[in-house]
Amino acid sequence: MTLMKSVLLGSAATLMVVAGAQAADLPTKKGAPAAEYVKVCKIGGVAGFVLPGSDTCLKISGYVNAQLEAGNVDRHYYTPYTGLGGTLPVLSARQDSFGYYTRGEVDITAVSNTAYGPLLSYIGLRGDIGGGFDSNAAGAAGQQPSANGFIVAGAYVQWAGITAGSHPSFYDYLAGGDTWKDFFSPDHSGGGGVPLLAYTATFGGGFAATISLEQPENSPDLTSVFDLSTAYGTVGTNGWDAPDIVAALDLTQAWGGAHLAGVAHQNRYYEGTLFSTAASTDEWGYGVIGGVTFNLPTLGAGSKIAFQGAYAKGAIQYAGAGSPGWGEGDQGFNTNGNGTLFPVADGIYNATTGTFHQSEAWTLATQATWQLTPTFAIQPMLAYADVKYDATTAALDGISKHADAWWVGSVFDWTAAKNLDFALDIVYESSHQDRVYATQVAPTTADGVNVRLHVIRTF
Repeated sequence: MTLMKSVLLGSAATLMVVAGAQAADLPTKKGAPAAEYVKVCKIGGVAGFVLPGSDTCLKISGYVNAQLEAGNVDRHYYTPYTGLGGTLPVLSARQDSFGYYTRGEVDITAVSNTAYGPLLSYIGLRGDIGGGFDSNAAGAAGQQPSANGFIVAGAYVQWAGITAGSHPSFYDYLAGGDTWKDFFSPDHSGGGGVPLLAYTATFGGGFAATISLEQPENSPDLTSVFDLSTAYGTVGTNGWDAPDIVAALDLTQAWGGAHLAGVAHQNRYYEGTLFSTAASTDEWGYGVIGGVTFNLPTLGAGSKIAFQGAYAKGAIQYAGAGSPGWGEGDQGFNTNGNGTLFPVADGIYNATTGTFHQSEAWTLATQATWQLTPTFAIQPMLAYADVKYDATTAALDGISKHADAWWVGSVFDWTAAKNLDFALDIVYESSHQDRVYATQVAPTTADGVNVRLHVIRTF
């Protein structure tokens, strides 16, 4: 019996040793690897998320703006870009005084850290759909095209003070203002901005200085104002020879901020045919702008008021005196196409003397934000524009040598819930010019009213 126990115990010990040796040769079972999760990040003021395996902070934002709009259409004048002699009156009954419009935009910002600071890239994708009042750029037959389209609303890279791509102009300050319909203010920032290459140096005390080479700005009405006494289309724009050169100085403080900028703009035009140039001009125009903003916390957090003045010679869009409309058929100083067709251009070409006379324009503008409650704000705006052309040349071409206009409007904004706003825009404009082109039936004075109700969801 004792012998049997010894044998059994020995066999068991042997099996345990062999099993242990075999187990040592088998792979060890380990726990599952820790899962990688999306992380929250904030780099260079951009708050977003980091995807697993990436070092880039990604932010996705955007909005949907659905609106109803209406405006007075007492009369409408269609001006094809072939000279004011092509002005065609269109019956107001054939024009839309009511319409719908919806805009959706998705903005993607990606930023990561480098040895020279944040590396940021941005792209905005925008789509529009609508019809009616906002499409009042009527043709000769008064047809109203629908306002449908898709664009890249800005795309640029920023790093170590460098900005490259389609970005809001460093010249602008108030830009188009707070209402949907732009007021008299230089605006090269709407629609995503302009292609540019810029460098910004940041100093102490809230100062920053920028030098920017930007896409040349040409008024869309240039061929409407040059040499109207000859056949239409005989004056054209030569190819780009230089960028618009912008220099800007900005100040940011607790009390508000200030902006001062200037631009040099080249005018290159010719008179003649495609294969024969009778005369040409190559002159430089310029523009200057200054603005200041004061914070008014005593009227409510976020309350403020801003003032701006701009002047330009031979660079009219840098004065902000161009048509303030977005899609209402505004051409010159009118609203909703109601008349007072005044050509807006960098200057007039005098065919008699073979000289180019640059236009002069200046504007004043102010806008404020009064935050009455955390959820309700009023944003009033006021602007004035004045344009002059060489009197002799204007008389030869039969157009007015001077025009001015007043613009007043306001936004009434109610934040119904987080990221949900209801906004009402009401704007009024009154324009006057000294005379009208001989064949026009438009009056020298006209006015217009626009009203828009927006429902805006941001994210």
